[in-house]
Amino acid sequence: MAGGAVELLEERKNFYGNTVFTISMDTSGLVRGPNGITVRPRERFKVIVPNGFPFEPPSVVAVHNRWAKTPHVQWGSSLCLYASSSVEWNPSDGIRGLISRLSTWVEHAAAGTLDPDGQPLHPPAVYTSADAGIVLVHPDLGDRVPWASDGAGSEIRTLIAWCAADTRQRRVDVLEWVDLATATERADAGDAEVFVRGHPVVAVPVVLTPDEFGFEYPADVKALSQGLSESGYDRDSLLLDLAAATVLNRKLRVKQKAENPGAAGVSWDESELEDGPLLTAVLVGTPSRRVEGETRLAHLAAWKLDGLSSMITDLFARVRDLAVADLEGEVRDLAFSWFDSAKIAWMQVMETRPEVTRRRDQGTPLSWLAGKRALVLGAGALGAPVAEMCVRAGVRELTVADRSLVTPGILVRQPYTDADIGQWKASALSERLSSIRPDVTVTPSVGNVRTTFFAPGRDLSAFDLIIDATADASVRSAIEKARREATIRPPLITMVIGHDARRGLVTTNLTSATGAGADTFRKVALLASSRAQEWTDVGDDLFPTSPRTQLFFPEPGCSAPTFVGSAAQTTALAGAMLSEALTVLSRRSSTGSTADTPVSSASAVRLGSASSLGTSRAEWPADVVQVDGSNSYEVRISAEALAEARAESRRGARTRGPEIETGGMLLGAFDDATGIVYVDKVAGPPPDSYLAEMYFQHGVEGVQERVDTELERTGRATGFVGFWHTHPAGPARPSPTDEHGMASVVGPDGTTRRALMMILGGSERRWAGWLEGAAGEHPDLYLRVVPRSAGPVVAGHPGYVGGTDLQRLPAGTYFRGGYSPRIRVAAGGRATHVPAGRSRVRWLWRWQRS
Repeated sequence: MAGGAVELLEERKNFYGNTVFTISMDTSGLVRGPNGITVRPRERFKVIVPNGFPFEPPSVVAVHNRWAKTPHVQWGSSLCLYASSSVEWNPSDGIRGLISRLSTWVEHAAAGTLDPDGQPLHPPAVYTSADAGIVLVHPDLGDRVPWASDGAGSEIRTLIAWCAADTRQRRVDVLEWVDLATATERADAGDAEVFVRGHPVVAVPVVLTPDEFGFEYPADVKALSQGLSESGYDRDSLLLDLAAATVLNRKLRVKQKAENPGAAGVSWDESELEDGPLLTAVLVGTPSRRVEGETRLAHLAAWKLDGLSSMITDLFARVRDLAVADLEGEVRDLAFSWFDSAKIAWMQVMETRPEVTRRRDQGTPLSWLAGKRALVLGAGALGAPVAEMCVRAGVRELTVADRSLVTPGILVRQPYTDADIGQWKASALSERLSSIRPDVTVTPSVGNVRTTFFAPGRDLSAFDLIIDATADASVRSAIEKARREATIRPPLITMVIGHDARRGLVTTNLTSATGAGADTFRKVALLASSRAQEWTDVGDDLFPTSPRTQLFFPEPGCSAPTFVGSAAQTTALAGAMLSEALTVLSRRSSTGSTADTPVSSASAVRLGSASSLGTSRAEWPADVVQVDGSNSYEVRISAEALAEARAESRRGARTRGPEIETGGMLLGAFDDATGIVYVDKVAGPPPDSYLAEMYFQHGVEGVQERVDTELERTGRATGFVGFWHTHPAGPARPSPTDEHGMASVVGPDGTTRRALMMILGGSERRWAGWLEGAAGEHPDLYLRVVPRSAGPVVAGHPGYVGGTDLQRLPAGTYFRGGYSPRIRVAAGGRATHVPAGRSRVRWLWRWQRS
C-alpha cells in the first residue's frame, strides 16, 4: 500500500489450499492505554484468505503470542476482528476493507478500548463441544453474584443450579438457583418434585468467582482448577462440591425410579449401566464485560465431566459417605491426578436470563403482551397464528377456545399437521404452543365460547386481554351483552378477514370503552356508508348493502361458507391486525384519558394488491351511556348525536330565544339481543312543528323521507328509534303533558311499535356550560323506552307526529320548526302572527353575551 504502510513479505498455500499472506504493517505512533496491548512500530500478521473469498472473510493471526490472554485474541494469536462477520464483512471491500479493519483493531487494542463497558461485545471465549450438550439458563442471578456493581470483590460463592435434564436432546435447563442446604432439603423431602415437564431434575454445582479468566477459558482441568485456586477456590473445594452434587443426584434418582420405574438415569452415554455414574457438570460464573446500568453481570460457562471423571467423583462421594479416611485419601489423590491430566468438554451455554439477553421484539407493539394473561377465541385461520404470536411475544398464560375439529381442508392455511386431523383444534394448537414455550401455561377450551366465557355472571377478571378471532356475529353479540353487564372489562381485540383475504378489519376496545366489538363494527359500517373515501372498500367488502350471492363452500354438504385465501394472506393479515391493535392499546394504556379521549378504534389493514390506501384507522370517544327509565335497555348516545343536539339547541336559542324548547327525531337502532339502543344521530324539528317555552309538538313534514333516506344509505343499520326534546335550564324529567302523551306515540311508517323518549335539561349552569362547549360538560338526560299503543293519538306531547291541528294546541305563543315568525294561538285554535319587538332582540343579545 502507499508509503509502505502495509508491506507484503510472503505468499504461500497452506494445508487446506488457502492462500496465506505474511504482511508487515506500520503501527508506529499508537498510544498505549492503561489496559491496552503493547504495539511495536511495525507488526507482522498472517492473513489467511479462504477459497471462498471474497464471500468469506479472511482471518488474521499475529506471528507471536505477546497478545495472548487479552480481549479478542484467541488461541494466543488469532485476532477476532468482527463481532459478526455476516453483518460487518462487506465482500465488495475486499482486501482493502480487511486491512482497514485490522488497522482499526490494532488502534483500539493499543488504547484498551476494544471491549468497553456497556457494549455487547464478546464474553470470554469458550470452545464448546457438540457432544457435551447444551445448557439453557433461565433465571437471573441478580444479587447472588459475589462482586460489587463495578466488578470488585474477593470472595467465591457457590450455589446449586436446580435443573431439568433432557437426555435425548443432551440439554440441561437451569430452572432455579438455590443454596446447598435448600437443595438437600428438597432432595430429602418425601413429596419432592423430581420431574419437570416429564424431564428428571438434576443438581449442578455453580462456582461464582469475582476474578476473570482472561479472554479464553482453558482447555484442560488443570489450568481451570489452577485459575479457580488463584481466586480462592482450591481443588479440595471443587472436589467436595462435585461430591455434594453427586449425593443430591443419587437421592433424586432413587425418587425418580420409584415414581417412574421406566425412567432412565440422566446420562449422555446410553451405554452406561443403569446404576452407573450420572451426568456431572459444573457452572462457572465470572464478571461479564457488559454493564447494564451500574451492575456488572455474570458470564456463565458450563463444563461437563466425562464418564471416568464422573465415576471418580461418584466413588469419592460414596467413600466419603462411608467415612473411611484412608480410602477417602486415596480416592482424593486419584481425583487430583485426574485433575492434572483430563481435558475439558465445555457445554454450549444458551442464555435466556432477562438480565443479560435482549428480546428481539423489544419496543414493538407486541411487547405489550409480555407477562399478560390472554384469551383467544377461535383457533382457525386467524386465531391460530394470533395465538402463536401471543406465545412468542411472552404472554404468561394463554387460553385457546374453539369447538371445531381439525379437518383435511384447513391444512391449506392453518398451522396444523396431518397427524392432527380429527382432533379438537384447541387441544392440538395448545400442544403445539406448549412445545414452543414450555414455561407458558396454555389451556385449551373445547366448546361453545358464548356459554363458556360470556354467560351471565361470568367473571372475566382472569384475563388481561381478550382476542375475538371467531368472525362470528353471534359471538360478538354475546361479548357485547356480557361486557355491558360486567364490572371488570378487559381490553378487547376483534378481527375479521374480507371475502377474498385482501383486507382485514380489527377493532380495539379499551377497558373504559362503552362498547365491544359489535358496537365498533357498527360504527365502522356507518362510517363506510357515509362514503368516507378511505372506508368505501371496507364497506363493500365487509358490510355489503345486499348479501353476497356467490358464497364459497370448501366441502360438500352443510359445511360453513368461508373466505378464499392462502396461508400467506391470512398469516400476513393476522400479524398486521394484531400489531395494529396492540399499537393502539399500548399507546392508550400509557396516556391519560379525558371525556374526548378515543377509547375504541378500528383499523382496516390491506395487502399490497388490494389498494394503495394502506392501513386506515378511525377512533371514537366513549358514548354517553345510561340505562333507560324502564330499566330494560342500555342507551348509547354517540358523540356525534349529542353534538347535533347541541348545535340545534344553540341555533334555537339564537333564533327563538334561550327558553324555547326544541327537539326532533332520534336515528339509530334497537338491538334486542344485547338490550342496547343505539342513538347515532338526531334530527331537528320539521317545519310544521310547534315550539314554545313549555311545549314541543313534532311535525310530519319530510319525516318519512328522512327516515327512508337514512335506512337506504346505511343498509338499514340506522332508522327511527324515537324523539327528543329539551327543557332548557330545567329538570330533565317528563312534564305532566309529556307523561300524558307517551302512551300514544306514533312514528314514521315501517318502524317498530316502541320508541325512545329523550329529554335534555339541567341546571342553568350545566345547561349553559353544555351549550357553550365546556370540556366534559353534558346535559342531564331522561331516557325511557315506551311502547306505542294502538289507541287514539293524544295531542300535545313531545313525540306527537300526526299533522297540524291548531285547535289541539294550548293557547299561547309558538314558533314553527323552520324560520317562520312566531304565532299566537288563541283558545279555539285561532292563530295570529306576532311581530318581533326590539325588547325581544335586546333580551336575546344580553343572554348571548352573558
